[in-house]
Amino acid sequence: MRVLIVEDDPMVMRLNVEYLGRLDRMQLVARCDSVPAALDVLAREPVDLVLLDVYLRNRSGLEVLRHLRERALDVDVVLITAASEITTVRATQQLGARDYLVKPFTFERFRDALETCRLARQALARLPEQLGQGEIDRLFGPAVDAEPRRPGDLPKGLTVPSLAQVARAILTLEGDAFTSETLIPTTGLSRVSVRKYLKHLTDSGMLSESFHYGQIGRPSFTYRCRDRQALVGLTQL
Repeated sequence: MRVLIVEDDPMVMRLNVEYLGRLDRMQLVARCDSVPAALDVLAREPVDLVLLDVYLRNRSGLEVLRHLRERALDVDVVLITAASEITTVRATQQLGARDYLVKPFTFERFRDALETCRLARQALARLPEQLGQGEIDRLFGPAVDAEPRRPGDLPKGLTVPSLAQVARAILTLEGDAFTSETLIPTTGLSRVSVRKYLKHLTDSGMLSESFHYGQIGRPSFTYRCRDRQALVGLTQL
């Protein structure tokens, strides 16, 4: 799916790009920080999905959404914005946005919004010209499976013993927040490996993840435990 990001906050733009890079079958077409730049990209490039902020340099991102709807362009829109007032939310819904994420947002919420759009477009592409009621019901139903991921369903490259080791290391930490670097000495794993296990625990709902930029603009992730009992269960696998 070809994605355009429209965001004028450099930090949020980097976060959107980083989150998008974690997802399969997603291609970043362009990044824009203004309404005119976004409209220019839409005129030149095929785009499937726009990740759209509302407050854009004294102009509203809803201008982009209205532009798409007035021209009946087959482009989905997900709002990612600090705007949470009812008038904006209602206007966005009436203009047919697919989803609405309020800053700050989690990776899980971001992932689910984009995956819903991708699966809906995929389903539409496979449908015949005339639809039955059952096909229409499936089309308008939830596209993402609501069943939570089970912690034992490990992604490729992760192992149960190492997952248990990371869980034990987290449980021995003092304080609420920690980073991946904190776990390297106690687990003996590389920074990249620790990050993979923390991503899995975050996706499973056991940890929460927040993002910020540290020295020389390097992205840094801070984690907090959301389900201590579940982590204890992992140590017994």
